Amino acid sequence: MRDGLRARWVGGALAAVAVSVTSSGGAEVTVQAPIECTRGPSGQAFRAIVSAPAAQAQGSRFKVRIDSVPSGPLAHTGLHYITDMTTDYLVGDAGRYVGGSARIVPDTGTPNVRAGARVWHDATGLHLALPARVKNGEGYTPPSLEFEVEASGPAGSSLAILFSRYRVAANVFLLGDLTTTCTPKPRPFSLAIVRVVDAAAP
Repeated sequence: MRDGLRARWVGGALAAVAVSVTSSGGAEVTVQAPIECTRGPSGQAFRAIVSAPAAQAQGSRFKVRIDSVPSGPLAHTGLHYITDMTTDYLVGDAGRYVGGSARIVPDTGTPNVRAGARVWHDATGLHLALPARVKNGEGYTPPSLEFEVEASGPAGSSLAILFSRYRVAANVFLLGDLTTTCTPKPRPFSLAIVRVVDAAAP
């Protein structure tokens, strides 16, 4: 019985992952990354539409924006709520995250996850965390994320915006608190590629 409950709630949490990162505006890249998770059914995927330029002059800065769409209602036997949803991103070797540039776009996302949402950068990458609880039967839309990147690599190199990991915690009947970690194959998975060009080129 416990295994059955575990599979059901994890499947629901990952359904939210599959639509939790999208974007609009600029040059858009749509991707689908196969993911493997520590709990739940196989065959899950992380889908994203990331807005970033196709090319950028060496030494210049550009903006990346990641918007979100609704998860749809979570409805799974035994699930009380999910919480602590964290998505991790990386900037590839040909780029450099611009310190202090990451922000959550005001008035985006649904009120049930907007409160307490935060973004930060450290030695392991860029992280978007939603600590709020989403109850069984509810849905949510994560707030939008923006950050700047410097095209620091040599002309001709490729700068990748990468998805590294997704984590979610859930409170489940009989099982209590459980945490699932999902990683893409390959890890990290490229969401968008920006070509670095000579700053003197027309």
